[in-house]
Amino acid sequence: MNKRTSLITLAAIMFAGTAAQAADLAPPPPPAPEIRPAATDWTGPYLGAVLGGTCMDTEYDLLLDTAPKDGNIDTIERDLPLNGCGLQGGLLAGFNFQVDNMVFGLEGDWTWGSKTGKHADYYAGVPERGHYKIKWQTTLRARLGVLATDKTLFYLTGGFSWLRGMVKQTQPATYKFSRTHFGYTVGGGIEHAITENVHLRAEYLYSTYNDKTYGRFVNSSAMEPDVDVDLDLDNIHTFRAGVTWNFPVSTW
Repeated sequence: MNKRTSLITLAAIMFAGTAAQAADLAPPPPPAPEIRPAATDWTGPYLGAVLGGTCMDTEYDLLLDTAPKDGNIDTIERDLPLNGCGLQGGLLAGFNFQVDNMVFGLEGDWTWGSKTGKHADYYAGVPERGHYKIKWQTTLRARLGVLATDKTLFYLTGGFSWLRGMVKQTQPATYKFSRTHFGYTVGGGIEHAITENVHLRAEYLYSTYNDKTYGRFVNSSAMEPDVDVDLDLDNIHTFRAGVTWNFPVSTW
């Protein structure tokens, strides 16, 4: 009995010592926090470039003063289609202001164009050829967008627009006139932040402008009518992609 009692006592002492040692150990450290990349900051200015295509679905009017009848000059109006597409590219700049998942902004751009609308027809059996060239186009627009993620923005845009264009006829008579139009532009697009500074975008813009009288072509022959050239410049569609370099306020 004494031997058994001694073994039990020794085991109890060893267990008590082990429990006391375990109680003295420090608790294990908490797990390391999950490290996530910082959300993209959209507030700040940006500069960029755009490139795309512009299509026009419009018409221009030729007002022909015909030979006098009974002392009066008769005027014939001809509405001619002026349709086609051309390249457009240029520069843009703006400022974004982010509130939660909303982005407000103001943006301006200046782009240069190419031959866009073309006209080919026959009048009294005589072939006619002409075209319209967009020399430049500029807009000043507001932007309103919603962040689908911290890096992807869907936005609407709209504002004022100016366009300088040239109408030119090469056959049968040759003339060309240039005018500047005022109007408005609306549209929308998607923008994605590749990095904190580099953003890519794709957008569509619709523009329409006020009518302008471009000028009068005076024929040298009294047998040919003089021609007034008017242009109804509407239905201008632009599809373009762009890249911007952004300067987030948080990095200043």
